Order: sequence, then C-alpha cells, then structure tokens
Amino acid sequence: MVAYRFEEAEWNMRPGQKPDTPIGDLRFRRLFTNADWAQLPIAVRTRFGRKVAIGDALVYRGHVEFNRVNKWGKLLNGALRLVGAPLPLDTQNAGAAAIVTVTEAPDGGQIWMRQYARQDSKQMFPQVIQSAKRFTGTTGIEEHIGRGIGMSLVPLVEGNELVFRAKDIFWDIAGLRLTLPKWLGPKVLRAGHEELGDGTFAFTLRLEHKWFGTLLDQRVWFQDDVK
Repeated sequence: MVAYRFEEAEWNMRPGQKPDTPIGDLRFRRLFTNADWAQLPIAVRTRFGRKVAIGDALVYRGHVEFNRVNKWGKLLNGALRLVGAPLPLDTQNAGAAAIVTVTEAPDGGQIWMRQYARQDSKQMFPQVIQSAKRFTGTTGIEEHIGRGIGMSLVPLVEGNELVFRAKDIFWDIAGLRLTLPKWLGPKVLRAGHEELGDGTFAFTLRLEHKWFGTLLDQRVWFQDDVK
C-alpha cells in the first residue's frame, strides 16, 4: 500500500493560509504528498477528509451536464449489464437529476452510490451505479464494481482537480486475481473531482480506448452536503 509521510501542520494548509476544517478521515489524505494535497482547493480537501460514521451518509445532489457515449461505448454498456451496469446508460439525460450517496463499509472501505434520473418516459426508475472503494493494493486504493471486478486507481492532482486514473483492471475469482492485459484495456479511464466554488463541484468520467476512441465522456454538477 502507498503511504506518504506528512506533518500535522501541513494536512490542510498552504503557506500563509489559516488552518481550514480539520480532517476527520485521513484515508484519502494519505494517498497524496504534502505538495499535491496543498495544491487542492480547501473545499476539495474538506470533502475528502470528512468522516462518515457507520449508519450515517453524505448526500450530494445535482444534475447531469452531459453524458456522451459513442457506438462502441453503447456496446460496452450493454455487455456490462451482466455485472450491474457500472457505467451511465442514458445518453439523452442532460439536465436530469443526479444524487451521490457515500456510506461507510464494514470492511473499512466506502460505498459510493450514484443515482441518475432517466429522461426516457418508458424508464420508470433511475439508474443506480454502486461501487466500493477499498484503501488497499499497490496504489493504496481500489474500486470494486461487483462480481469480483475492480481496478487499481492511481491518485493524482491535475491542476486543482483531484483525479483517479485506472492503473489496471482485474477480476478476483476463486482466490486468484486475473488482470486484463494492457493492450486490451482502456487508454484512459479517469474520474475527476473539480471544484466550481460556492459549494459546488463537478464529477467527470472519461473512458478512451486506442482502437474505439472516446467511449464515454460525462460531466455532472453537485452541491455540497450540508448538515
């Protein structure tokens, strides 16, 4: 597991700044160097440092700005229905309501549930995408989407955006971990958290393949959970 040393005074501060909201949960903080963490806006550091108690939840409400999927992405989405449809399905739902709920998992990880309203009147219920973040593995964090399928994530700071890029995709079965060959996997699988100000942020998701182009490009706006 990746872990960086840092001094307590540097958890949330840039030079010359006053301390901001104390961190209650250090699991995301430990994935970044002092310099990278200090580069993030205070609001982002605060969101990823909030402690979620067992039985409690963080809820972020917003709307879809766009969800673009090419024909190969539609085929991939159809195939992934076998493992619970972990990618957004609706390509015509700009402006539709979106909700993210974050809860604590008994094994020490987090459960993230994204809910997207459907614009198609024939679809009565929203699409619900669930994944589990586990703070383990060679990069310090993995994302599991069900049926033993998951990915190792590389935590990065790009500009002032907190980003997770997939390092590899795996399938845990019968006590073994099978990894998708690099030549077959995506060129880019990237999830970003971009601060917009005034208690709002954007979640971005992009999936690119060297043969099939940009399969998925999504951007969703959210409001801070207020308690």
